[in-house]
Amino acid sequence: MSDFAKRLRELRLKYYWNQSQLAKHTGVSTSLISSYENSERFPSLDILIKLSDIFCCSTDYLLGLEYEQTLSLKGLSDQQIRLITELIREFKKEQPSSLPKKR
Repeated sequence: MSDFAKRLRELRLKYYWNQSQLAKHTGVSTSLISSYENSERFPSLDILIKLSDIFCCSTDYLLGLEYEQTLSLKGLSDQQIRLITELIREFKKEQPSSLPKKR
């Protein structure tokens, strides 16, 4: 399985979408989404960009060229970016209780 196929499937499942739902969001057929996830076909540049917009990640991440997923803030106002940044900081403060405490 290619990096692209694996990442596309992982992102789709993170959104709790089936292939048909992703196809509707992307404007392609369900069988084409299936062929992407099975490494039988690769998307055109237009579809790759659309997928990166849908999942708010870079095309490099989708293609497996980046290892960390980043969020695209394209089109957001300064205030919206500030609010998202504050929310991320709050989430990072939370420590899962299942992790062992540092000594």
